[in-house]
Amino acid sequence: METQIRPLFEEVPISSEGSNAARREPAADPTDAPQAQPAMLDLRQRGQFLHVLETLNCSLALSRRPSGVALLGASDGKPTLAACLLPRSMGLAYGNNRLAIATTRELMIFANAKTLAPLYPKKPDHYDAMFVPRMSYYTAYCDLHDMAFDRQIVLAVNTRFSCISVIDGYFNFTPLWQPPFVTDLTGDDRCHLNGMAFHDGKLRYATALGQSNEPYGWRDGMATSGILMEVPSGRVVADGLSMPHSPRVIDGDLYVLEGGRGQVLRIDPQSGARQVVAKLPGFTHGLAGYRGILFIGLSRLREKRGPQGLPIEDEGDLVAGVAAIEAKSGRLLGILEFITGVEEIFDLQVLPDIRRGEILAPHQWFEQPSIVTMKGGMWEPKGWDEEEQPVTLGEDERNFR
Repeated sequence: METQIRPLFEEVPISSEGSNAARREPAADPTDAPQAQPAMLDLRQRGQFLHVLETLNCSLALSRRPSGVALLGASDGKPTLAACLLPRSMGLAYGNNRLAIATTRELMIFANAKTLAPLYPKKPDHYDAMFVPRMSYYTAYCDLHDMAFDRQIVLAVNTRFSCISVIDGYFNFTPLWQPPFVTDLTGDDRCHLNGMAFHDGKLRYATALGQSNEPYGWRDGMATSGILMEVPSGRVVADGLSMPHSPRVIDGDLYVLEGGRGQVLRIDPQSGARQVVAKLPGFTHGLAGYRGILFIGLSRLREKRGPQGLPIEDEGDLVAGVAAIEAKSGRLLGILEFITGVEEIFDLQVLPDIRRGEILAPHQWFEQPSIVTMKGGMWEPKGWDEEEQPVTLGEDERNFR
């Protein structure tokens, strides 16, 4: 569903601090149903974020809290935003025009029915991408974080069971790798394994918030006990990290987000030496690279958890949004901040060659079903399932596109 954006869209210089006018709400409980979104979203641009998106000719898929996924693009200097309410959306993966979304107890796959986008009956000649639900895997509560497509299967960091797993429909999940210090496959989140770097068809690195083999043992010293591991050896490349997430190999460099300090790190995979690429005004979580630009998710802290001893807690107001930086120099190009409606960005993925996309939640697809085959596709006409009443098909419906 396309989300309305409040007309008072403000652009401020990148050096301006701006005021944090968003109200802070408790994070959604894992069992919460999707929450209603405000009729409009207040956005604030710092720098040239939208110009970057438009120049790169791409959009971003954002997994956001309280709940749901948004597609964020730019066209004619203005933001485009489509929102899809889902129960506790978490990790994302994108590849071959498919978008995987982890929710509370499901992993959902959406496909881009691109040829049908301009024919969408509710808004013709408007969208250049249309993500529709294609399948759903019932995983149970696994707290799935980072994910990646590996051909036809999905690899997912299964935080609840302290492993990286395969999701393919044969079982709820199949364990593929565990840190060497974890000895059991139990649903008690022993080290808060949360991130993985999948590069050139192989698992390369993983992050965790501690080296614990006890149920929820990572919570002790979590502010400074994070680690980056090599996969499959389990060798600790770097330790002493504050809430590390989202390890990625981008253009030959290894990056890690240090959420507890709001930093983007570049790490030497052999020595573990780390370089601060950028310091940002939010808890960093979710990283994607595209054509020399890094996009980083920013979040406010969850108030219901109270102080946790994170260095970033002493740095004033934090923002929820997305930052764009130059990968090589770390120069901040812009930030798009959500003033209302979003408290956290959990994950993000780049969607190339899309400026104005739409995504339909399952209940929206049932209201307006689509049919896509190897020979093309169509939007199902109203009344097509009523066998007793013949339906006259229009030209677009007779001929697959």
